[in-house]
Amino acid sequence: MTLSQVISHLSEVIFPPKCLGCAEILKPFNGQIFCSTCHEEIQFINGSICPVCGTTFSDSPAENHLCGDCLEKRPYFSYARAVFSYEEIILKAIHQFKYNRNISVGEMLASFMADFSFPDINFTDYSLMMPVPLHIKRLRERGFNQSLILARVIGKKKQIPVNFSLLKRRKFTLTQTGSNKKERKQNIKGAFEVSDPQKIADKNIILVDDVYTTGATVNECAKTLIRAGAQKVSVLTIARVLPH
Repeated sequence: MTLSQVISHLSEVIFPPKCLGCAEILKPFNGQIFCSTCHEEIQFINGSICPVCGTTFSDSPAENHLCGDCLEKRPYFSYARAVFSYEEIILKAIHQFKYNRNISVGEMLASFMADFSFPDINFTDYSLMMPVPLHIKRLRERGFNQSLILARVIGKKKQIPVNFSLLKRRKFTLTQTGSNKKERKQNIKGAFEVSDPQKIADKNIILVDDVYTTGATVNECAKTLIRAGAQKVSVLTIARVLPH
């Protein structure tokens, strides 16, 4: 047994891994982050989805096809993919990470994201990974950028360099919570800028965020990157809000 394995084993004995949903101790621990009961209640994003934004078609018998929003106006990103539906158990886990400052929860979710199968995304096609940036005022309030935590874990596992300084949020925006799609789009318009366009020219970029709600924020980021010279932008999030 190697030293790192011994340390890992001792850590599990002293701080036994717990389910992110109900805090039950996971025994035996095989790398999972939810107990079997919580796992059964979680909705994973799979099945028939929009090939661009990744929304699901629970009542559609057809294979993957563009959703109404993407048919009406194609987003600037090529793909947006999420692991989970943004519902009770996942919502609580993300809130532990984002608002209760439990960084280890975020790292576990990010590791799960990195190991999740995204059939449309070949990670070897991408040479740069970026978090959705926070405005400096929001960063000071929160103390960390949750999207950067996710990007660093995923980037390390996928061996993709992470850059958090090229894409900047130049405009302080009000919280998007409670806003409809039109309000979100207007609120975030012109909020981002690229500090050095030469460093993203012709690159394929993965943009990382925690939750995809209407897509307004990640699409505005993608628009900024594409207009600054990026070749392709794809989006990864822990969860997304699905249509009822």
